[in-house]
Amino acid sequence: MTAKERNRVLTIRNVSAEVDDAIASQARAHGRSKSEFVQELLTATFGDLIGNFCRANGWVALSDQEVAKMIDAKLSDYWFEAAQTLAENRAYCRILSLRTEDELNEILKAAIPLLAIRAKHMSDVTVLPHGVSMTFALFIEAAKRESATLLAFHRDLFYRITKEQFFDQVDEIREALRLPKVERPC
Repeated sequence: MTAKERNRVLTIRNVSAEVDDAIASQARAHGRSKSEFVQELLTATFGDLIGNFCRANGWVALSDQEVAKMIDAKLSDYWFEAAQTLAENRAYCRILSLRTEDELNEILKAAIPLLAIRAKHMSDVTVLPHGVSMTFALFIEAAKRESATLLAFHRDLFYRITKEQFFDQVDEIREALRLPKVERPC
């Protein structure tokens, strides 16, 4: 397949002047043309394995609704308000060695019976972002892993809570899975 066959032309119409000005300003700040800037932004956004999966998968949407009901929260009003950033999604993929949507689908299916446990950890949240059930499923998947993976998970993704809180939450998942408590680092 040639480059011309791989690449497509995309035309966006009816963009407000304010949005066009914002694109132009940000493109200039990064030394790019508006076209290059938007192309890079679109490529990064739609090149995101986890983000694409969350936006397109019906099980994620249904699971998000169920999680919201579990803790009496509501889902964000906008589908594009995602549970994690592009950088966080790359970290999930790197740490858990994720490469395909099939892997994400298996992780989500395996986690569904345990989502209530993870939801309980977030019981004080009133508005949940879309894709939250996948974020919970990735946490549950990580909880099955060894200490080195969990340390990377805490360092790169869950650094906002203490290691003790993190490992307590992991152990609660592991207990439900009938796995031994994780060996905690000193």
